[in-house]
Formats: sequence, structure tokens, C-alpha cells
Amino acid sequence: MPGLRTFPPALRRPLAAAVALPLLALAAPAAQAEPDDGPAQVWLVEFAEGADASVLEAARDLDFAVRHDFERIWNGVSVEADPATARRLGQLGHVERVWSDVVFTGPARLGSDVLTESAAVPELAQAIRTTRADVAHDRGITGEGVKVGVIDTGIDYTHPDLGGCFGDGCRVAYGTDFVGDDFDSDDPELSEPAPDDDPADCAGHGTHVAGIVGADGEVTGVAPDVEFGAYKVFGCEGSTSAEVIMHALETALDDGMDVVNLSLGQSFQWPGYPTAKAADRLTEEGVTVVASMGNDGEYGIYSGSAPGVGEDVIAVASTDNPAQRMDAAHVPALGRGIGYRVIDASPAPETGTATGGLVWLGRACADDASEGDVAGTAALIVRGTCTFKEKYERAVAEGATSVVVYNDRPGPFGGGGVEDLGVPIIAVTDTDGKDLHDLAAIGEAPVLEFDGETVLVDLPRGGLASSFTAYGPAPDLTFKPDVAAPGGGIWSTVPVADGSYEALSGTSMSSPHVAGAAALLLDAEPRLEPRDVRTRLANSAKPVPWGDNPDLGELEAAHRQGTGVIDIVDALDAEACLYPTGVNVGDGTGPRTFELTLTSRDQAVRDYTLTHRPTIATTGDDHDPGFSAAEPEVTFEPQEIRLHPGQSATIEVTVKPSAELPAGSVFGGRITARPEGDGESLTAAYSGYQGDYLSIPVLEHPEFPRLAAIVAQDPETHEFEYRDPADGETFSLAEGPALAALVYLGHQPAAMEVSATNTDSGEVVEWDPEAFLPRSPGPDDAMGLHLEDLVAQRPNALEPGRWTLTVRVLKALGDAENPEHWEQWTSPEFTLVE
Repeated sequence: MPGLRTFPPALRRPLAAAVALPLLALAAPAAQAEPDDGPAQVWLVEFAEGADASVLEAARDLDFAVRHDFERIWNGVSVEADPATARRLGQLGHVERVWSDVVFTGPARLGSDVLTESAAVPELAQAIRTTRADVAHDRGITGEGVKVGVIDTGIDYTHPDLGGCFGDGCRVAYGTDFVGDDFDSDDPELSEPAPDDDPADCAGHGTHVAGIVGADGEVTGVAPDVEFGAYKVFGCEGSTSAEVIMHALETALDDGMDVVNLSLGQSFQWPGYPTAKAADRLTEEGVTVVASMGNDGEYGIYSGSAPGVGEDVIAVASTDNPAQRMDAAHVPALGRGIGYRVIDASPAPETGTATGGLVWLGRACADDASEGDVAGTAALIVRGTCTFKEKYERAVAEGATSVVVYNDRPGPFGGGGVEDLGVPIIAVTDTDGKDLHDLAAIGEAPVLEFDGETVLVDLPRGGLASSFTAYGPAPDLTFKPDVAAPGGGIWSTVPVADGSYEALSGTSMSSPHVAGAAALLLDAEPRLEPRDVRTRLANSAKPVPWGDNPDLGELEAAHRQGTGVIDIVDALDAEACLYPTGVNVGDGTGPRTFELTLTSRDQAVRDYTLTHRPTIATTGDDHDPGFSAAEPEVTFEPQEIRLHPGQSATIEVTVKPSAELPAGSVFGGRITARPEGDGESLTAAYSGYQGDYLSIPVLEHPEFPRLAAIVAQDPETHEFEYRDPADGETFSLAEGPALAALVYLGHQPAAMEVSATNTDSGEVVEWDPEAFLPRSPGPDDAMGLHLEDLVAQRPNALEPGRWTLTVRVLKALGDAENPEHWEQWTSPEFTLVE
């Protein structure tokens, strides 16, 4: 199975480490964990309720060092220890759980091309018109006096749109660099932070995020008068860790931030993970916390990220802008410019240059026949079937001086995974690519001229849920995401050294839009609590149509858009509130009932009528769901309510799923309280599971679990290569070959237990269970349980002899005491030698 994509070894870093993805769409793939070169690593030790760090006094004989006590935001500490010591710490009284300090992969490095000054125009303006932030500005509501913390790659505070300076009297008034420019938590040689007081951004992502929150200059952000806290948790490249992010959350609290934005996360995660719990604790302290839902929509349902899935965090989905500004290449044969994006890490076309005449090469995979002679000119290629790297290398090998790849699906795209071969490779849209192909097919050989201009490119999902935006609910069925905002094709600030402005896409871009909206609400009403901010934004949000077929008139799934795209003016003007704003009604096949509370903020008596509108349901497999428009039956008791000023009323809502809805579906809808007269309607949303949630298989896969021998690890991707063991092959922990169990998790398990049994003596060796695990991202992604990493927790536990490995998983929401809630696999017998 060479080249199999896998998770990193588990139990050394728990499975959460495997799914730390950047919340920037079109970024490089997640880096996997490095093998453990030394015994010491960082762990997060969580204490039971009411306990504190004093419980570690009982472990004074163990070799560990406390790094940080997070008592203000999370009941636990970070420690440095070897795996065996970490295991023993987990066995102390009043220690709830020991978590590995997991990897959060950083966003891709921005390009360094300097764009023309005229480029800094409309896309952020489009976005703030979508949410009516511009109307709030006209009212004088601009976020003045509100502090917004940006936990990200730092902020280029020299950017004129962000104030031009750092410190007292500057817009970026607070900030800390927790890691240093060279930090990369996924590289053992660079994984020790080197903090300082300068949060300057050398990666670009945080500056883009800050611009969306509150730029004031060539572009205007959602809240252009906010004060910033810049909390740098990434180096110039690479990853960060949960420990660093939690330290930043704590500092943002100490600095008095009113709002904190986290455009980062760990995909497929549970609300119980420490970063999510720490973010929840900030809301208890009065800080509104906003986070990206994640960019794993292609991987199906239950793909949301922590900390966004935190119970009290505002998790934000993304919709696309109508158009995106891109670098332009003028095509004389077409009489217009076309947008393009450089495929990293090839060289960018230089301003003032042109390609040779485009010649059609075809799909350009390694085994494809050449469909044209590209020697000494430009190759035109269609996307798909094989990697960009393979297409690029093929074109260069045939003598192409530049490469143009056009999309095989609607809209612009980007990518990476190529090595710089000295030849530019750029990506263009499907429509522009087909126009170029038509010209090349009749021998016109069109030329692309790079003049430093930009062009607006239509986005096919404009106003709809972005193709990348992740689905909820959380694996414990918590309703997520909460709301949506524009995140696809957003033109905002980037470091001056990188050209000052750039268009990026991702829930990284939608989250700061909502953080800016929260700042506007707090500007207008400073006494709002975090729950009030989320309620106002969610109640007033407007739904978007189902993106896969908008003409059908169905609404996008509630567990993908929340209550919809925020409407800041309606949130400001709300005369009542409907709470809670997102409810999951659980599993089963029959009716489910829940309660909503409607509270008046009005100065007059007003009558309300409750109505329901269903949203599209997802059906079938977690990873590749289908869709159903089967409508639930919803009733209200009462359906009509008269509220006097300040009065509250409770509504009992009963949802009866359609009998036509397949088992395994996640369904949902919108509950709206419509006022009589000209008041603003108030909306809450719900989701639910049709059938027995415990029936979702976890270990069921045609190829996994299985035993495998480790062949090698790719030094760049960190993915492992495996092979099937030979008949009668023996394994040695000292001499190799190394042995692993490859396990595929079809759904998030609540716990996993691993044990080994000596088939000669009957001896059983057990390792500490893992809790709240993510599922495998794609349909063929397995994780490697490496035997040497298991032994690191129990040194010398496995003697020479014949053994089997057993893996048990507790299903999500399962009862650990009920054997029927567990799945189990036992490996074939294998032999260990000295």
C-alpha cells in the first residue's frame, strides 16, 4: 500500500492531531506529525472539577515539567514529559484526562507580488453590503471603543489601512508574538516557541483577517474603528499547537478584549477538546468568541472544527461573494482580461511579460498521449485525474515555457504541491479555459500578457454556501454552525511586503466578518453579553438557497448555514429575541419536542405568529452524503403569542420527521417568529438525526483495520508508506521492521481502547484509552497505530512471543458500560522477537 494517506501514529499524539487543517480554503494540505525523535513532548493535563494543579504534588517522583497553568480559561496545565510519564499523570486522582498538544496546521504563505494600487477595490465592500454593515456605518456605528483580538499569524500593523503603528495610541494597541518567526510545532527542530513582544505578521493570514474585521483605508472592514489585539500563534510557515492557542486566549482575556476571532481549528472535532472548552470559558468571562466552522465541506457531515464547535462559541460558515478580484492576464485574441492564480510554488509571471502561443497539451497525466507540441511555447492543460505536480512536470519535460491549467468545474481554483521548475504554472476558470481551448483548437495560439492589472471574476456560487464550508452537527449532535457570512473571494489587507491587498477564500474570512459584526453590536449596546450577541446575530440572519440546485427553491441545510447570513441592521434593530438560536432534537424515528423562549424588547404590545420552513436534509454516508427534500411536520403550542414590553413566553415545538426520510439522515429547519406589522422577524434553527445514532458504524471498511509493516515516511508530507506483512514475518521493536495497525474511523468515536494479548500466556497489556476522537477525513484515510508508540507508554510491556492487537471504539454518545455500544477488532497473530 505505498503512498497510502494516513493519520500520524496515535496515542503518542492523539488522533486530534491528525485533522488540524487550516481554515483557509485552497491552502496546502495538512502536515502530518513527525515521528517522535525524543522522549519528551507537550501534554495538556485536565483536572477534574474542583481540582487544581496541586494534584500534581502526588507525582513529585516523576520526571515532568509544568509549562503553563491555564486556570483562568481551562482547568488544567501543560507539561513536558515522555509518554510513559504522561500515562502515569493520567492515572492520578482528580486528573480527568491527559491530552496531547496537537498540531494546528498553518495557512499557506501568501505570494509576494506587489499589486497595483487600483486593485484595492470592491470585494470587501460587496461583503459588507451583503450583511448591511455599510448601513450601520452610515448610522455612526463603527466599532469605536471595542477591542477585537485576532489570534492568528499576527498583524502587519505598518499597513496604513490598519493604523500604521503598534502600541499605545495605535489601532493595533495590544499584541504578543507567542512563537517567533521560525516556529513550526510540526518540526521537532523548530517546535520550541521563542516569544517576543512584536506581533508582526510574516505569513499574511492574520493581516487579511484583521482587514475584514476593521480595515479603514483603501478597503473598509466591518467595524473600521475597532482597536486590535494581535496575538501571533504561527511562525512565517508551518503549524502551531493547542498550548500556544490557549496561551493566546488567556492573554486576550488579560488584555481586556471584548471580541476574539479564531480563524483556525481542528477539523472533525468534539466540543470537549481543550481549545473549545477554553474558548467557552472566555464567553463566561464576558468575551464574545467567534471561530471558523472549517473548510472540510467536501468531506461531508460532522466535519466542523474546534474551537468553533464549542458550546458557546459563534461558529461561522461561509458564503461566496458574487465575484472575486484576481490578477489579470490580457488576452488580445479574446479582447479582454482573464483572472488567474499562481499554483504554488512555481514562479509568478513577471509584469510586462507574455506567454508564448498556447498549444493544447490535453489532460497531461503521465500516461496520456500528447495532444500538441508545446516545445518552446505555452502548454494549455485541463484540470483533473492526476495532480498538478504530474501535469506541471509533464509540460516542462516536453519543453513548455509556461503552463496554463483550466478548471474542469465552474469557477476559479488554486492549488499547490508542485516544485519550482523555473516555469510559471497558473490556474484559470473553466469558462476562460474553454475559450482559450477553442482558439487553440483552430490554430490561433492565443497569448497571455501580464500587465499587472486585476479583473473581477464571477463566482458560480455567489450568494450561496461556499463549496468548502464544513457541515455540522458536532459529533455529540450539538447544533453547528451558528451563522454564516461572506468568506469566498474576499479582497482584504495583506502585509505591505506582499502587495498590501489580496483576495482569499475560506471560513477564515467569514469568521472575522462576524467578529466585526459583534463589535458593531457592542458599540451600539456595550452591555450585551456574549449570549446576547450570538442571539441577536442568529435571530436576524437570512437563509440561503441550497447551493447544489438553487432553482429547486430548497434552503441550504441548517447544519451547514446555521440560521443564515447575518444581517447587522436587523440585529441592531431587533425588538425581541428567540432563544436558543440552534437546537439539535437528537435521534430516533418519532416526533421530538423542544422549547423556545420569545422575549420582548419592544416598547409596545406586539403579536407574533410561529412558522416553520424546512431545509435540505443530508442522507447516507458521513463522507459523501446525498440530499433529501422530505419535509418534517412541525407544530407549535402556542402558535400565536401576544407579548407586552419585557414579557417572555415559552413555545413548545414538536418536530415529526417525514416517513420518507431515509435512516441516517440529518434533517433540519427554521423556526420563525413573525411579528404583526413592520417589526423584524426572529429565527432559530434546528437539526436532528433520523434513526439510531448509535447504529453508525465506526470500524467498518473493506480494507481496514489491518496489520501493516512501516516502509518509510515522506519527509515533506510526513505521510507513512506501508506494506502487507509477509507470511511468517517477525517484528522487532529494536531492529524492525516496525509494525502498525491501520484503523479507519468511519465516524467520531467517544473513546478508543487498545490492548495486546500474548496468545501463549494469555497476558493482556492495556494502554490508556483515548477520548473524543475525530473521524477519518476521506473514504480511504486510515490512521496508523504504531506499535513502538504504544510501547512508549508502557516500556518493556511486550515480551518476545506471539501477540494480537485489539482495538475497541465506543460509539458517539454511547454508554461505556453497555457492551453493545462498542465495536471491536482483533488483529491476526504476529510474532515479536528480541
